Amino acid sequence: MVLPGMALAAPTPPPAPPAGSAPNLPTDAGDQKIANVLDSLREAGDALTKANGYRKKGNKSLAEQQFSGAELIVGPEVLAPVAPLFREGAPPRVTSPLKTIPKDTPAQPALVGNSEEDEPEPPAKGSLAGTLSLDGKKEFEGFGVVTLEPASGKFRKRKPKQRVMEQRDRQFAPRVMVVPVGSTVSFPNFDSVYHNVFSTSEAQPFDLGLYKNNQSREMTFEKEGILHLGCNLHANMSAHIVVVSAPHYAIVDGKGHFGFKSLEPGKYKLRAWSEKSLTPSTQEVTIKPNANTVAMSLRPDAPEGFLADKFGTPRGPRAKTP
Repeated sequence: MVLPGMALAAPTPPPAPPAGSAPNLPTDAGDQKIANVLDSLREAGDALTKANGYRKKGNKSLAEQQFSGAELIVGPEVLAPVAPLFREGAPPRVTSPLKTIPKDTPAQPALVGNSEEDEPEPPAKGSLAGTLSLDGKKEFEGFGVVTLEPASGKFRKRKPKQRVMEQRDRQFAPRVMVVPVGSTVSFPNFDSVYHNVFSTSEAQPFDLGLYKNNQSREMTFEKEGILHLGCNLHANMSAHIVVVSAPHYAIVDGKGHFGFKSLEPGKYKLRAWSEKSLTPSTQEVTIKPNANTVAMSLRPDAPEGFLADKFGTPRGPRAKTP
């Protein structure tokens, strides 16, 4: 297989067989090994040829998929000289070693992330029960995340967590995950097909590349923000990881309800976001030494349709890169 830019050397004629030797030598075990390698090289060459064809047509996503397939066959080191041709414009590629995961790993829940469950604190005198709405309507669609931090900006940081965002039945689970800054999330694949997890979100864009069943890669999230996840092979797959620095956080249920049971009295900054919202909304609340309530309305301004692919190309009606 000859890659672009690789010069061809003049062929060297094979040495003449010794006088009197048989022209056809018997086969041995090495012949089959060599045949297998040649088949793999041909397969990689075919994939690379298809990748280049898609690249010239301007289909970056299919070009990169075929190129990644060639990498899986011959290794990324062999194709490193031409990798920029297929990866330019995509999120940074994660090349950490793949880990093998047990096949009987239990499924993840739909929602993960509550500060009072993750790291219980001593009881305090105040509590807060709240409700979110979209444009003031009573019915709340989807799920959301609420964080609460002292208005003074002084608080103890939460310990980083080790979480799992799985790919199972061609869906992500959890659908929404909240983790403190510095947490590490693994992304195991439990399906019989390849997946390619990515995010183009400003907080921490990344591309985990192709990997198969019972393999996993990890990411550590060092910056606060909302990450929208997608699979570059399956447009229907989407999920969210919300990385927070606030000491109190909770996931809003399907009816818009949330609560914090143990809060020190004082002024707090409340920040809320939903799957239907493009950016979080904030407001100040005062926690008194008893039960408190709050209602907050969010703008349902998130774009509809499928998440764009990792090159930013729309993949469905009205799809835009969040």
